[in-house]
Amino acid sequence: MKYLMILSLILPLLSIQQRKGTDAKNSGKINGVWIAAPQHNTLLHSPEATRKQLSILKSQGVNTLFLCVWADNQTAFKSKVLLQNSNYRTVGEGWMFDSYVPEGSPHDPVAFLIRQAHAEGMKVIFWFEYGFMAQWGKEPDPGSHPILAAKPHWAGKGNDGKTTNYNGSDYYFNAYHPEVQQFLLDLIAESLELYPEVDGIQGDDRLPASPANSGYDPFTVGLYQKNFGGSAPPADFRDPEWFKWRIGLLNDFAARLHRLVKEKNKSYLMAFSPNPYPWCLENLMQDWPSWVRSGYVDQLNVQCYRTNMNSYVATVTNAFETATAAGLEKSRFVPGIILGIASKRMVNNETLDSILYFNALQGYGGQSLFYVKWLTEDSTLGKTVRKRQR
Repeated sequence: MKYLMILSLILPLLSIQQRKGTDAKNSGKINGVWIAAPQHNTLLHSPEATRKQLSILKSQGVNTLFLCVWADNQTAFKSKVLLQNSNYRTVGEGWMFDSYVPEGSPHDPVAFLIRQAHAEGMKVIFWFEYGFMAQWGKEPDPGSHPILAAKPHWAGKGNDGKTTNYNGSDYYFNAYHPEVQQFLLDLIAESLELYPEVDGIQGDDRLPASPANSGYDPFTVGLYQKNFGGSAPPADFRDPEWFKWRIGLLNDFAARLHRLVKEKNKSYLMAFSPNPYPWCLENLMQDWPSWVRSGYVDQLNVQCYRTNMNSYVATVTNAFETATAAGLEKSRFVPGIILGIASKRMVNNETLDSILYFNALQGYGGQSLFYVKWLTEDSTLGKTVRKRQR
């Protein structure tokens, strides 16, 4: 009910704003966009595409790029860490741009993007999209999976005996195993060593995270028994003590991640893009209010992915209230907005315009848009963003 009351107050203002045209421009705000892996958009397919699309984004007021550097068991940089922990024969096999950069070319899409973005006044944040997720779509076959083939004991296990998963589509490594955790930390450290000029790191709804039914692998069971006098974990994965203990392991990882990033360079930004709370806690064991209270969050990009105004207002208002109750400054709250997925546009122009204006009225730190394809390839959505964000 309170969200409908909010809407009744802001909708007349939206109409006035549409007549004024430019009063809600977000000067000084963070206007971010996610750049997905290269199979989902063309921004990094060539230097020419990068220059052209950055120019489009700049005209739309975009000033922060969340660049996917870890997805589908591949990295956007040539990773020795990945090579050492997989059955890849060369760093090129684990490089997500292998099919997009001509063999023998000295072109480094990531280095080029950072240089070009900085020249345009944009920041680049490395987005470790897949986090602790091992595979999307179907349960991984350890024999053919590039990492599990080399590290079969890294597979997470649910209380059903299957590879632990969320929604039957997101299958996970064992996020509680110290080797898996160190692997992710080493990947992140490697990215910062290869590209020290980058502006920060972002974990999302998979980092740190684990499906709620996880933890039934031999290692985690043994660790629990060691801590609880030999008792086996409850069969009920929502048992309060068992649930709290596993969340504590993921919160400890968030602390290690933050410490790693800040030890590399205190000026690096540590961003997180979790799902809304408490859904994320109940389903993916993400206790992000604790991360805020502990001082681990420089920027919070909660995924408020709703496609109608009522739902968006309810979701973003709850996320903001949760974040600020945990101590987050308003300027650090930069909610995520869904534009579309790879194959489908998800929001119409009118709703997007209202969402952007609502954010401006609330004085949030800006917004983050998912994802870049819909700004560089959809002229109507691009015009809406240009109007509200410049």
